[in-house]
Amino acid sequence: MGHPLAVYTSAVIAAVSMRGVVRNEEPDGPYLEAIQCAFGFAHEHGRGCGPAEFLVGISEGRGPAAAALNPGSGRNLREVAAATGPASDRAGYLHMQAQQAATAMAAARKQPVSPEHLLVTLLDQGTPEATGLLSEAGLDPPAVRRAALAAIGAPADLPPIPLPALTPAGTLDRPPLPVADLDARAWNVLRWRHEHLPLGQLRRPGDVQALSHLERAAAWRLAGNLNLDDDQRYSLMWHHDHQVAERATQARPDLTPARPRRPRRLPRRGLRNITVGWAAWFGNRRVGLRDRWFRLRTAGCYRGCPQP
Repeated sequence: MGHPLAVYTSAVIAAVSMRGVVRNEEPDGPYLEAIQCAFGFAHEHGRGCGPAEFLVGISEGRGPAAAALNPGSGRNLREVAAATGPASDRAGYLHMQAQQAATAMAAARKQPVSPEHLLVTLLDQGTPEATGLLSEAGLDPPAVRRAALAAIGAPADLPPIPLPALTPAGTLDRPPLPVADLDARAWNVLRWRHEHLPLGQLRRPGDVQALSHLERAAAWRLAGNLNLDDDQRYSLMWHHDHQVAERATQARPDLTPARPRRPRRLPRRGLRNITVGWAAWFGNRRVGLRDRWFRLRTAGCYRGCPQP
């Protein structure tokens, strides 16, 4: 796990630069402090940073949102969260959704994004770990929401905030769909490919990479031909890629990736951009030719591949 400062900074940048929202205001100090505290708490306890950790970060800040999350007596949110433990260690995609919703809410109200906006969106997101944390601390989510809305001048009966779509299953840190939930037509085709992989044609590390590229492209085309949504598409690719890598490793454990070369000395500034561009272009060209040659060599292995 990276240092919390680096992680939370990249999270803020991604949330602020969300597609479809143009911001004229930068996040204010309390908002950044709440996020930093959330990542610091997660780092301290060796777990991912999700909605519950964000509630802890908000509660230890300043302002109306922090006051709304103060139980008044007994254990505070930090103590409750530390004792409860994380519901899942893969929840970054959830806090990114909440940050994007908070940014959109603040922009619509022509306000700088604040802990109060984030608190409202976390409550409207309503993940079990977040609601469970509030319940354990003896807090009433509707009352907390009303306090946060009042602080930003919004009506107490404001409808739930629209949440942006989650990142597709199988991307970033969002888990892929289980195999049982995959499209049966697509998965049956990919299972056939698992049994007919050209493992006997793997002779060098580049062949393993070419096989991986070939199979990812096949899974991508298959999902497109069936008009599957992104959750299905990326989950199919994730599970298929895992199977291909596992079988290739079992067949040729000796074909490990080549050791990285020592970084070469960069040319002088005048030629740097030109030569770096040439190297990238020739490198991509070489990989493309290698993949095409491998596809031609192994085309016979896929004869009889079923159609979905």
